Amino acid sequence: AGTAIVALTESTREYRTEQGKLQTAFQTQNFSAETARKTYTALNGVLGDSGQAVEAANHLAQLAKDEKDLAKWTDICTGVYATFGDSLPIEGLTEAANETAKTGALTGGLADALNWAGMSEEAFQKKLDACNSEQERAKLITETMNGLYSESAEKYKELNAEIIAANEAQDRINNAMAAVGGAMEPFVTKGKELLAEVLEPLVSFL
Repeated sequence: AGTAIVALTESTREYRTEQGKLQTAFQTQNFSAETARKTYTALNGVLGDSGQAVEAANHLAQLAKDEKDLAKWTDICTGVYATFGDSLPIEGLTEAANETAKTGALTGGLADALNWAGMSEEAFQKKLDACNSEQERAKLITETMNGLYSESAEKYKELNAEIIAANEAQDRINNAMAAVGGAMEPFVTKGKELLAEVLEPLVSFL
């Protein structure tokens, strides 16, 4: 039983660390824990990769101004994933969108997503240049990408509903196991501290 508890605690630590980053990113931007979980769940249902979903969601927390924008971006990410798969990583796309909104210079995965959808990079850059603030650029990026990829998102969710449901069910299990691992963490840590106290005096003797 002790071995199982230690194993569960160790195996869920990375997941719990990711979830801690998620909550921190969203609460720093004045979003609720519920909103963070909702955004993450939507992304993870499509991607099936908790680390990738957390990273993408963390960028969206900085880019979106409200829950409506977050919902649009989960659809955008779904549409891009449905169209290009791993050739255009979603976390790279959201990072590039965030950077473009802040700097005004079209970059990275966002430029690829626009180009591959048939939109001129130069034409979009002109639209960015006409914006007067980060908020205006973020709105332009969101509305443009939503127009390009929302239809693909809806079709993907329709055709892959069972896969998305399976990913969501697996994450519920992961989350429950992580909660148990988190509850046992203090006891495991105390056990390690006691073991260290036993072993440390033996070093010089040995």
